[in-house]
Amino acid sequence: YSRVLSGFDIFTETLLLSILFWQNWAALMKKYLLSSTILILLLFCPIQAQEAAHTTPPGAGALQPPALKRLSTVSETAYLDKLAQRGFKLETQGLFIESLDASSVYADLNSNIGFNPASVVKIATSFAALTKFGPEYHFETSLYTDGVVDKKTRTLHGDLILHATGDPVITTLDVSRLVRQVLHTGIARITGNLIVSGPFTYGRLYDTDRAISGLAAMLRRAGVRVSGRIQVGTVRGTPLVTHVSSSLRDILFYQNAHSSNPIAERIGEALGGPKVVEQFLVREVGIPVGEVSISHTSGLDYNRITPRGTTLLLRELIFWLNLSNLQPQDIMPVAGIDPGTLHGRFASQEYRGAIVAKTGTLPGTDGGVSTLAGECGGVPEVNASLRRSNN
Repeated sequence: YSRVLSGFDIFTETLLLSILFWQNWAALMKKYLLSSTILILLLFCPIQAQEAAHTTPPGAGALQPPALKRLSTVSETAYLDKLAQRGFKLETQGLFIESLDASSVYADLNSNIGFNPASVVKIATSFAALTKFGPEYHFETSLYTDGVVDKKTRTLHGDLILHATGDPVITTLDVSRLVRQVLHTGIARITGNLIVSGPFTYGRLYDTDRAISGLAAMLRRAGVRVSGRIQVGTVRGTPLVTHVSSSLRDILFYQNAHSSNPIAERIGEALGGPKVVEQFLVREVGIPVGEVSISHTSGLDYNRITPRGTTLLLRELIFWLNLSNLQPQDIMPVAGIDPGTLHGRFASQEYRGAIVAKTGTLPGTDGGVSTLAGECGGVPEVNASLRRSNN
């Protein structure tokens, strides 16, 4: 992850493309050509099983994000004509393409209408998390004690406190390791209470109460007896053991590559919830209040954003990443190269490596939604194939 965008001047050569559809079973994007060095694009693509609940990132993505290759151009009119010829209603789709410095608009279709972006919302969640925590932030989950350990009797006279910071990728195995480390410190009995501080979930236990009960069960199975009660409280005392997560940027890469809803929801909770992300888009990114509504930080259910607003989000994200010596490839997959929802998309030699993006699919919401947003080195001609119901 050592690559850096080649200075601020690149923004004057860069285009933003934001395409949004709202209709039944959408499939888009094989070929659409626009002259530019780089594009940002958001569009609805073939609905596949892209929203699987992956919870554990297998480390950091690619060691070094590949540079995007450049493609050639054709017109917006040709693309829209193809959609019309195939019977697709243009009012159910949105398209907005502009230069990254916002000096030129290259295409505009329903750009001020709010559409359901599905998992493209994860881009907003990622941006909000990066600005709050920083790309190298690590979530920590620690066990503290406010008492004294009697090594002869292996008894902790006091409370055992678990302090969590909302680690979105901590696993059952990670928590069991923390429990084993408690045993290794010489503790087999706790006279006080088991106290949990902060947002704590792990593995597939997405509810804090269930996660706390799971922790207590792990302690019992490991032979650690807790005489007191299980409580929610505040952290205090001396740390015993700590689990440290991967860096936030690596977590975001995995989240966006595999479109992990649990990770995005947990990051959203660490941020303060979906309305905090919505306020971030309005106050920090500058999207007008009426152009965005966020109900889930993963993109599930009913969210809304306009193509124009999405383009602004993408532009601001790229600018922020550039200032942080990062690229979109650091937090999103490259089509045809990286594993995840884009691995089999644009995989031909002509398009492989040309697009870095975030996918999104909601087959049962708003009549069926499929989206894709990201950056590319010029987008080839688009052939749209959308399946629609009778209505």
